[in-house]
Amino acid sequence: FLSDPAPATQDYWSDAISYNKQLEKKHFIEKHKYRLEWELPKENITDGYLHWFLDDELVLKINGTGIVDAGLGSEISTEPSYLILNTAISSQWGFPGKCPPGCPGKKFDCRSTDYKESCCFSTGFCEMLKDMDVEYKVNYVRVYQDKNDPTQKVGCSIPERPTRQYIKAHQDLYMQAGDVTPLKKVQRGGGACIPSAKKGNRSSVEPCGGKDRGTCTTSRRGRGRCECIGNWTGPNCLVPHGFDDIIWDPPSTWEELGFEYPTSFSIFLLLSLSVIVAGVFLSTVCKRRLDGWTPLPEAANKGDGLEYF
Repeated sequence: FLSDPAPATQDYWSDAISYNKQLEKKHFIEKHKYRLEWELPKENITDGYLHWFLDDELVLKINGTGIVDAGLGSEISTEPSYLILNTAISSQWGFPGKCPPGCPGKKFDCRSTDYKESCCFSTGFCEMLKDMDVEYKVNYVRVYQDKNDPTQKVGCSIPERPTRQYIKAHQDLYMQAGDVTPLKKVQRGGGACIPSAKKGNRSSVEPCGGKDRGTCTTSRRGRGRCECIGNWTGPNCLVPHGFDDIIWDPPSTWEELGFEYPTSFSIFLLLSLSVIVAGVFLSTVCKRRLDGWTPLPEAANKGDGLEYF
């Protein structure tokens, strides 16, 4: 990137396919629909493709054949994936513009009183954050899959990509400092909230997803926390409890790990070893007890029938 401090000596490598489109003012004041069609590769049938749409208009398409023909061993991804929705503000992706003279453009902080940390923002950007209610609204996210296509499996760990087994074998790669396990359970309730009675007219959004999803209870310290109702989950009770109809990668059984149930011969051998171990243990205990006894005088072995004390 030209905005790097030393573009001639720096390399940027991303194992990804990306597309940037310049948005207009209307994209920030009206609702718009963004769509991605992702066709998986099928052996001897298709190399797959990616199609991006904006308001049902095709804006970019990538055919998997071109990626395969490049000869680098790449293909349209078939790995289980998840969605990330964020604002993606970055100094390397078209933001900010060219800094004015005397502005180093190394730090960006609208709240800073230091000119060097706020001078590179576009005109009006910081004022917008200070004076306006800046929101990132998402009306819905929908994922469609063809149930008749065997390559489109629902789940995070499928036979073609046994993610669970890989994570279990490389847990250190998926944990940060302080983590106990790499995969955390979905938190149900407990998110911060403000009871409707205290919100006033500032927002029309009901806390904790509304009365049908959760309630905002106040603790003794006056802090509001969400408590989910019925099938709703998440910190703020905003999503329904989900599950996969088919578990493609169930927990491994003993047989899959290479262990076999004992046969009649191995059971006999196991019992024999148990008897030997028990005999050794008992003889050791008896020996320890006898070690503390004092032997009788040799006269006790004279055979005269007398008792010696």
